[in-house]
Amino acid sequence: MFNLEKADRIYEAKMREDSRFADKFIRKFRSLMPEVYAKTMYEEEYGCHIVDKTLYDEAVSLLESTDEKEYGPKFEFEEILKLSNIDFSNKTYYEYDFAYVVNMLWSDYGHIINEPSYIFKMAKAYLEDPDYMGKADERAYHNAMKRIKYFEKK
Repeated sequence: MFNLEKADRIYEAKMREDSRFADKFIRKFRSLMPEVYAKTMYEEEYGCHIVDKTLYDEAVSLLESTDEKEYGPKFEFEEILKLSNIDFSNKTYYEYDFAYVVNMLWSDYGHIINEPSYIFKMAKAYLEDPDYMGKADERAYHNAMKRIKYFEKK
């Protein structure tokens, strides 16, 4: 319907005409698409990571255990931090990324691997996978966002 290249040319012309056009445009974009704006700014600041409790809580609340048919996290966030024994200051992922993956893996494989220490090792490997095609440390965020979108549409 609309041509992106032509839109870019219009934008560039508007920028030449008015040095404040970008600011005005962003403000309009924010009012028209607040969720897209917020998500974009969040990712600009933190990258694609789960860095706050609100997003973490929403994402883990949607995890469904394969054996118990229950929703929600198996492990509490504080319990995961205590059991993980990981110095997150030296990692490219965050505590909430790791905690989400621990609970995600438990919800999928807890009926097969019921030893938490193995799930914790798997979560670390999942976020540090060297041959993952993309940024392995961002997998938790992308998975959580897909899960949230899926349940919003359901």
